[in-house]
Amino acid sequence: MRVGLVFKQITIVFFLMLLAVMPITIKAQLDDPTRPPGHRLVLPGGKKSDAAIPFILSSVRISATRRSAVVNDRAVESGDMVNGAKVVAIYPSAVKLKKQGKIFTVRLVSQISKKSRAR
Repeated sequence: MRVGLVFKQITIVFFLMLLAVMPITIKAQLDDPTRPPGHRLVLPGGKKSDAAIPFILSSVRISATRRSAVVNDRAVESGDMVNGAKVVAIYPSAVKLKKQGKIFTVRLVSQISKKSRAR
């Protein structure tokens, strides 16, 4: 009987320690292998830098009534802001952005490249 009581006490202590560690584990971000490269450029201290984050166009959706795109992991439409740049236009394979008076285009590029065989 004494062994059973000690086992219960050890089990309770173990679960209490587990509960204490859980919030730390939940806050830790897991690396998502499906995210595009450059999605998580973080400065020391955990702050994201808008200047360090390139504009990455992941997808474009065009319907008869609506155009939207995913830029830097954020769904946007014309007129929206993303990392300090305004979305000017959305095209089938590109998005036109305006930042600090400069207009530039971010293109949708496949990450898959075909290697040629050396002969």
